[in-house]
Order: sequence, then C-alpha cells, then structure tokens
Amino acid sequence: MKDHLIKIAAFFLIIVLLDEVTGLVFSHLTGCAHSGDTARNEYICNRTSEDILVFGSSRAIHHYDPAIITDSIGLSCYNCGQDGNGAILNYGRFHLIGQRYHPRIVLYDVMPLYDIYNGEDNCKYLGWLKPYYGRDGIADIFEAVSATEKYKMISQMYRYNSRFIQILGDCLRLAQDDGRNGFQPLEGEFDHMKINPSETMEHQVDSLKLSCLCHMIDEADDETRFVFVVSPSWYGMEEGLTQPVKELCDQRGILLLDFSQDPKYVHNDRYFVDGEHLNAVGAKEFTCDLVAKLKAVTGQGSFSTTHCQRGHRSP
Repeated sequence: MKDHLIKIAAFFLIIVLLDEVTGLVFSHLTGCAHSGDTARNEYICNRTSEDILVFGSSRAIHHYDPAIITDSIGLSCYNCGQDGNGAILNYGRFHLIGQRYHPRIVLYDVMPLYDIYNGEDNCKYLGWLKPYYGRDGIADIFEAVSATEKYKMISQMYRYNSRFIQILGDCLRLAQDDGRNGFQPLEGEFDHMKINPSETMEHQVDSLKLSCLCHMIDEADDETRFVFVVSPSWYGMEEGLTQPVKELCDQRGILLLDFSQDPKYVHNDRYFVDGEHLNAVGAKEFTCDLVAKLKAVTGQGSFSTTHCQRGHRSP
C-alpha cells in the first residue's frame, strides 16, 4: 500500500511539474513571437504607444486603415481589432494598455452580437487574455465571466492549451513588418454565396458586455476621447439594434458615428467580400469617410490627399 501511494504521489508531482514547465516555456515563447496573432496580441497588451487605438471585432480589424487615419489626422494609430471578439476582450486589452499610458482617441467599432447581446459562451472571449491572467485586474474579468475560471487558471497549461501550435509557428516564422499597424484588409470581390438569409436576432442584452464598455470609458483619463462607430455592412442593420450603445453614448456624451444605413454602402457589391465585411477597396473608402466626419466634428488634423483621392473614386 505504501509503495502504491508513493507512485500515486509521484505521478501527481510529475503532472504538476510538467504543467509548471510547460507554462514557463510557452510564456517565454509568447513574449518572443515574431509574427502572427501571438506577436500582435503581445504588442497590443504590452507595447502600444500610438495616439489613436481602434478596438472591435473582425469588422474593426478589416475596416480601419491606420495609415489613412494617421495621414489624415496627423496622429499615430494602431488597429487592435480581433476576429470573433468584442467588449470582453477589448476591455481586458484596454485595461492592460491603461496601466502603461492613455491614448488620445479610442475608435470603437460596434458589432451588436459581440458588444451588446447574448450569444455564444462568453468564456470564448477570454482566450487572448489568458497569458496575462496574473496581471492586475484581469482575474476580475475572468471571475465576472465564470466563477469556475479561477480554478481552471491554476493550470499553467490551460492558459495556452488552445494555441500551442500557433505560438510555436509564430515564434519560428521570421518577423514581417507589413507597415499596416494591425490592419488586415480583405482582398477579393463580393461573394453572393456568403450571404445568409436574414435572421431575427433575439435582442437580449448581455449586461456583462455593456458593463465592459462602461468600464473602458470609466478607466480612460480626461484626455482620452471615445468615438463609437457602426461601420458599414452589405445588409444594412436592423433599426434599433444598436439602441443600447446609442443610449450609453447619450448618457456619457460620447460621439457615435453610424454608417449602418449609409446608401453608399448598403447592397453595394463593390465594397464587400461578404455580408458583414468590407474588402480592401471598401475599407479604404470607409476609412476616408470616417476621418472626414471625425475632422468635421472634432476639428482634429488637416485632411491630406495622400491616401484618399476622392476625385478619382467611383461613387
């Protein structure tokens, strides 16, 4: 019996040591990543210093061109958008950034499913924050999402278990500075096969997501200006779908720029790759329209024509 207990204890000790070593190794590799989403996430959480930051889901990362924003407004810009994520991840990232500095302008692209309403399990939005669980305030976000997460996060392997291959790949690939500052344009033409039949969304507000948006606003200092934006979609957008964010903006005195019903974009195949995402041409057009509106309402910057040649574009 004694030998049996010793073997069991030794087995669990090996598991604990393996877990700790794996965590240390992948924590180091995460910080050393040269490319890909691993390096991008590390840069956003630990090294951004730009004046303007863009937050949001895939519609943020694919719609907002920092080069045009910088050229037009005269302030540095980085795109912090992330595919398939919304307010929960964005608040965590903004919280980490706020421990280092406060940007001058935050452009937040609103996607109702990810920023306002109940949808998938909110635990999926914690993935990119797991490596920073030990940082001040991040554990509170995990606790708000699920009380069981604090027990799972005891395991160091759990913090990286869905991204082992990705982290290794991002470390082995040579660094590639594409000069796009986080922006990932979508190339190609509109594909009608990617149009989904219109579905009625259950408008059940997710209080946690709205709370995360409020925390972002509250944690900004007085010199940070928030601007919420609803970027174009091929479908347009159901009227009232963004009402909770409109009310939030009214309460907090925040500018909201809504392009969801802009006839220039709705059902205009030229600017989209699918029903929700602009292609590279559409992203350039939209970013130019956005900075023109920003200048009109803020008086910020002197508009440059380097990137936005309005006289040579199709209507």
